[in-house]
Amino acid sequence: MNNMLFIYIAFPIITLFFLYREWRLRLQIQHIAQIVDEIIAGNEGRRIFVRDKTRLAPLVFRVNRLVETFQADKIRALRADKARKQMLTSLSHDVRTPLTSILGYLDALSDGTVGLETKEYIQIVRNKAYSLQQFIDELFMIAQIDANELNLTIEPIDLFELLRNELIGWIPRFKQKRFAVEIQIPDDEPIILGDSHALLRVIDNLLQNATRYGERKIGLIAWIEEEQVIFEIWNDGMGLSSYEVEFVFDRLHKGRDSARSERGYGLGLAIAKELLEKMNGSIQMVSKPQHKTTVRVSFPLSKKK
Repeated sequence: MNNMLFIYIAFPIITLFFLYREWRLRLQIQHIAQIVDEIIAGNEGRRIFVRDKTRLAPLVFRVNRLVETFQADKIRALRADKARKQMLTSLSHDVRTPLTSILGYLDALSDGTVGLETKEYIQIVRNKAYSLQQFIDELFMIAQIDANELNLTIEPIDLFELLRNELIGWIPRFKQKRFAVEIQIPDDEPIILGDSHALLRVIDNLLQNATRYGERKIGLIAWIEEEQVIFEIWNDGMGLSSYEVEFVFDRLHKGRDSARSERGYGLGLAIAKELLEKMNGSIQMVSKPQHKTTVRVSFPLSKKK
């Protein structure tokens, strides 16, 4: 009798308990569905919260994580789109400027208005054309890097010997610009791991940048320090502010004097940085305005020979 009484009392209570749990579960599902609809409608700051540890807690956690991942991807996409638009604007300027100069000089030549200056004008046009060609080559290099189509052959390289050989070809240009040149490369034979063609591209880009913005002096110093092989390329000149240095390795970064120059700091330094990172190297710049700007490149010293 007592057992039957217990069953009669317990059964409705248990039934009500499960019905209550089912009701709460439905409310939570409706709440989740409502918030998901709000997120889909554009309210990406909304999140789902449950007060107690229910069976829906793992689902809620995953939905919130999915929303956060989507939001982060959207922010990255917006930033990438903004960067692309800025890059296209810079590209338009950097291609249009030398092209306008070329067309202007060609018009002067065709009109016969240059007289004895013809040879000088032809040389200017030639230089502008080479500048434009170099810029297009840099664009192609950036496209290869972005598409992960740049195949580097990593092998042991005597960095100091590579620097010496590259500098030989630059001596005439230093003389032409009447730079006072300081070169300090020890007789050591430090070995690093890298791609020789990519390294030459980096060195060439850095020397071009140094000669473009230097005024009277330019230098290259190399040494070994604590298992690192380091070289610095420096020049005098206007230099950069600490703010500009922070962004100088960004693609198509425009310095304060970019309005007066044909190109900004552009792709050359960005390419150098990205190539070095692919070879486990690093690059940094230090600049003291009106005094000296130094770019330092370092590599781990390799045990392989």
